[in-house]
Formats: sequence, C-alpha cells, structure tokens
Amino acid sequence: MGPSGSGKTTLLRCICGLDSFDSGSINLDGVNIQETPTEKRGIGLIFQKPVLYHHLDVSGNIKLGNKNANVKEILELIQLPGYENRRVDELSGGEAQRLALGRSIVAEPRFLLLDEPFSSLDETLRKKLLQDTIELLEQRKIGSILVTHNHEEAQLFSENSILLGY
Repeated sequence: MGPSGSGKTTLLRCICGLDSFDSGSINLDGVNIQETPTEKRGIGLIFQKPVLYHHLDVSGNIKLGNKNANVKEILELIQLPGYENRRVDELSGGEAQRLALGRSIVAEPRFLLLDEPFSSLDETLRKKLLQDTIELLEQRKIGSILVTHNHEEAQLFSENSILLGY
C-alpha cells in the first residue's frame, strides 16, 4: 500500500522483469531475481486494466498462458463456464479481470503480482472477485503481492503488509 507515486507499480515491474533497477536486490525463495531470466522466474502479473488480446476469443487468451491448457477446467475455476468462444470485447469488467486471472494461473506461476486489479470494479463485484482470487491462490499454492489503495482489500488479502511512502 502507498500513495500514488510511491513506487508500488515500479516495484512490481522490477520484480517481474519489465523494469530494471540500479541498486539493491530482490530475492524470491532465496534467489536473486537478477540472476534468473525473466521468462524463468515463474511470475505472473495482472494489471488494473486487464491486458487481453481482442483478436482472440476467451479460449485463445487462456491458451496464451499455456498452449496445453484445459480451457474448460480453467473457465470453471474462474467461474466463466461456457465462455470458450466468447469475444473479449463482449466481456464485462469483472469477466475480463477473471479471464486475466485465468490466463495467469494456467501458466502455473510460483508468484502472482496484482497491480490494483479490483479498483475499477463496483463494490459487490470487487469483494466477490477478491475472495475468489484469494481462494484460487490458496488452492494452487501461489504466492502473491497485491498493490492496492484499499485498506480492506489489504487486510483480507495479506498476512503481511508493507506501506510505501508513508
């Protein structure tokens, strides 16, 4: 947690390899991530606005995470059964966020970085998707870091919290 401009998103981008950093180190499971190629870090990232490919249907977006994915199983898991052939631009905001989560999960990451993925959703949907995400990560034993401005989200989601820039 932290105010805008405190470095939350930058930290996530450094962890997953989208940005580099000049000093210090980041260790995951005791291994310095700078010594591990980005594609071998086992890290997924979900942004506030889901990055989806509109020229692909839901099934195609899932298979980007893992070409051998059991799409039906993943769609059941993220509560979008029967959406295999649906176009991405037909999805609601919550459905698009679920699809982004499914694509990240199917890649079997060790860690999932979530950059305010619930902030643009209405209160009811935000709480539901937050709880579903927590359960999914626990079932799959995936570590996570959530960036949020919402104290309630932080308390529900985490065992430990870090405040940046306060």
